[in-house]
Amino acid sequence: MTPQRSIDTTEALYRKLERTFNRRPDYGQHQVDWVFDFAVTAWHLVDWVAREMNAGWKSSVHATQERLKNQCPELSVCEQICNGAKHFVLNNAQLKPFNVASDVRGTNDLVGIKLNVVAGDGMSHDVVLTPAVSITDKDRNTWEAIDLFRRVLFFWQRELGVLP
Repeated sequence: MTPQRSIDTTEALYRKLERTFNRRPDYGQHQVDWVFDFAVTAWHLVDWVAREMNAGWKSSVHATQERLKNQCPELSVCEQICNGAKHFVLNNAQLKPFNVASDVRGTNDLVGIKLNVVAGDGMSHDVVLTPAVSITDKDRNTWEAIDLFRRVLFFWQRELGVLP
């Protein structure tokens, strides 16, 4: 396997998103860090795809962002987290009343992610439990981060035509 030299295509950025999702257990007790890392990459992928699709100025980047968010509403939550992490206090009226400090919270619940582990002469699965993270979006809907991000991954797989 050739080592990765750069993230220079939308597929390369998607693969980084996939790796971030799969590294969830490595974040241990710091699952909020994982939420920020995934959401920022997921939202930046929207921007990359919008710019790529609009290279010939067929439509505005904003229009493409809105189309992608309409196809995958979970991307709107990633946008809120990304901008909330960047600015802390959101001045954009469309993103309020989301508050990254209070609306992204670790919980006492545990949630698992299934990992493929090579065991002996075959493949087996191992489930790693870590603290769950709850996200309340600007519309006051509550999401479990792992479920939300799994939907985002599936959306990008279909949209970009990449295999998992």
